[in-house]
Amino acid sequence: MSDSYPLPKNWRCPLDPPAEYKRLRQEAPITRVRAWDGSTPWLITRYEDAYAALGDPRLSMDFRLPGLPHTSPASAARLERTLPFAFRSDSEYRVQRAMLVQEFSPRRMETLRPRIQSIVDETLDTMLAGPRPTDLMAAFALPVAIRVICELLGVSHDDHVHLHNLSCTIGSRDSPKEAAGQALDEMERYFERLVDETMRNPSDTLVGRVVAEHVLKGALSPQDAAAMFQMLFHAGHGPTAYMVCMGTLALLLDPAQLGEFLAVADDPRQLSAAIQELLRYVTVSHSGRQRVATEDITLGGQLIRAGEGVIVQIDSANRDETVFPDPDRLDIHRTPHRNLALGHGIHLCTGRALAFIELEVMFPTLFRRVPTLRLAVPLEDIPFKQNDNLLGAHEMPVTW
Repeated sequence: MSDSYPLPKNWRCPLDPPAEYKRLRQEAPITRVRAWDGSTPWLITRYEDAYAALGDPRLSMDFRLPGLPHTSPASAARLERTLPFAFRSDSEYRVQRAMLVQEFSPRRMETLRPRIQSIVDETLDTMLAGPRPTDLMAAFALPVAIRVICELLGVSHDDHVHLHNLSCTIGSRDSPKEAAGQALDEMERYFERLVDETMRNPSDTLVGRVVAEHVLKGALSPQDAAAMFQMLFHAGHGPTAYMVCMGTLALLLDPAQLGEFLAVADDPRQLSAAIQELLRYVTVSHSGRQRVATEDITLGGQLIRAGEGVIVQIDSANRDETVFPDPDRLDIHRTPHRNLALGHGIHLCTGRALAFIELEVMFPTLFRRVPTLRLAVPLEDIPFKQNDNLLGAHEMPVTW
């Protein structure tokens, strides 16, 4: 039995995963840990085992199955509500994901690039005209990410602050089950109202198209549609905003790599590779992927019995020294790109094409328009969120 999960992290090195993961990868790559509720799921820390686990259909993400590990009270609170499709059986998941494949296709997402560029430029205009220092999260990363997903879904931008605050409650491991449940209830009611309104007044938005093609034709219930849109909003803005903040921090802390990044930013292929490395190095979604074995399975020589929970630790896998030489170093020119930051297997991030375009626009534009950007406080004075599902800061003061 290893330590209680999540394992302790040295916040003086906020971009690095807990140091204990390195020892576990070498000595006990699949080991038991104790979760907040007393359960003892298996923790997977090595890349090859994580890759195999994420691609194995015998490891399910169905939240309704006994044994699935809940890494926080907020996770457990989902069981009492309509589950978004990602937290259901693989068969249910595939059916609903198929309804979104065209909506998030690379070709369709590419048509959004000019609009995303406009949103980024408008947001930076406002930031540069405002006071210094400023909070990069509140002034840039979050406004851009929320405007993009709100416009895509057809959600009123007026509601974004409230919806983001609810998302923060849901995404915090500190939130009691009651508070997380209340936040989930409010999100559920909001998106149920949105679906109802869209059924009565069609719109040419993602929500409008899904409602017209699937809800009104009886293939998707209004409740399931609301759960789908709730998850798309939640997952469609937070990870991007946090990734921009923490990725910016990584580049500011390594001026040489920032220079290398800007040198390749005009080459689409090299820029894509640089974004991949930032995703690997930061791995902003640092809470383990939850799975449960539906039958006996052997991974990395370890027998996992049917009904036993599994946590796949992506940030550890992305720092595996047997796959990524010198893994604790940011290397903009690193190849090949095998990181698991956006998942693997059938649960590979649905919105990955959108996420890449946002990052490909936001990082270069920020550093080109604000070439003297720098931290406004010492690293040790940044208030990091130490118990959230996403790696981030309460605020990141910057100046120029």
